[in-house]
Amino acid sequence: MLVGTFLYTSTDALSKWLVARYSIGQVLLIRSVTGMLLIFLAALLLGRTEQLRTTRPAWHLLRSAISALLLVGLFYGVKHIPLAEFVSIVFASPFFIALLSPLLLGEKVNKHSWIAIGCGFIGILLVTRPTLDHFHIAHLVVLGVSVLVALLVITARRLALTESPYALNFYLYPVTMIVFCQWAMTDWIAPTKTDWLLFLALGCSATAALGCTIQAIRYARPAMVAPIDYIRIIWVILIGYFVWGEIPEPLTWVGIVIIVISGVYIVSHRGTVPEA
Repeated sequence: MLVGTFLYTSTDALSKWLVARYSIGQVLLIRSVTGMLLIFLAALLLGRTEQLRTTRPAWHLLRSAISALLLVGLFYGVKHIPLAEFVSIVFASPFFIALLSPLLLGEKVNKHSWIAIGCGFIGILLVTRPTLDHFHIAHLVVLGVSVLVALLVITARRLALTESPYALNFYLYPVTMIVFCQWAMTDWIAPTKTDWLLFLALGCSATAALGCTIQAIRYARPAMVAPIDYIRIIWVILIGYFVWGEIPEPLTWVGIVIIVISGVYIVSHRGTVPEA
């Protein structure tokens, strides 16, 4: 899981680097094609291609549509706001999982979790700070991304009994590839050899990060490994500083700490794990 946190951070950093040079549509298309191919190759090499079969195509179509919205919001957000703020807002997904689970899964939320949710949203307000000199629409977009992450987690939990991890992640990409293909072709810029390597690294890091998370959950309860994901905030602060010269403001630090503490409490008491 610790390796996964670094790979997730690498994915965010590579995304931020590439969307500064290429259109979001082009990055989305290459990322989706690469991810789908890597999952297929992993299933092929491990002799598990039969696990790509599905009996729930309608659910996968819904999840693929959610993923398409999530990815475009993700790339838009990582392009326009500092990396640390981006990741800390995405960490709001456990709050939305806790909020939506009673409605969609019939699960109960205890009093202490409600308090943690409230504190978490206070932390989000401190990070986004809706003032003229700080707020960007991308903050709101990324908050929407955290809601979509929550929906992916909840739908995955509903399908986990009949669908393999390979199928759950393989079918996330088709809608993105179809919907954004025209956008990508219209704004296409031929990548340099170096940038092709970065695109490949983006697909590999995202896919490998998810694989690390799945493997970690096989060896330990989700409630034990999920809090480790919050170590990612350390990596993003370091990368943001050394690559883009981003230094979180004091109020942002306070918001990040509140979000992390509240999120760790919720995932530790509910056993939820965000997807990539």
